Amino acid sequence: MSKKTTGAFAAHIKDADWEEGLRPYFLYRDLGINTATDGKVLAHVIRANQSCDGPMGYHSHALDFQMNYLLKGWARLDFEDIGEIRVEAGDAWYQPPGIKHEVLEYSDDFEVIEITMPAEFPTQDESR
Repeated sequence: MSKKTTGAFAAHIKDADWEEGLRPYFLYRDLGINTATDGKVLAHVIRANQSCDGPMGYHSHALDFQMNYLLKGWARLDFEDIGEIRVEAGDAWYQPPGIKHEVLEYSDDFEVIEITMPAEFPTQDESR
């Protein structure tokens, strides 16, 4: 979805385009919020497009806000300040700006909504 909108809109699943993005093992569906907010906010759905082969590597994002809501499946995550957590469908989590984190494992049906501010931001490798 890339057309600029000046009012309310709906992002219908039947019209959805799933694209490659930051991680090659995930597909990304833009919900149109990036365009509607002139890049202030990103809302997209991320889903697994291949089985998990192990930890993804510690990294951080230079952004102002990031939260996730898990739609399907489960994942094991590790955060520098709280350690390892397991999230399941219906769970939500907030990631403070710059927090070092890693996806350790996820289910084949993993699907999550992610919201960030701003829409575009750098990702830094934080490998230990």
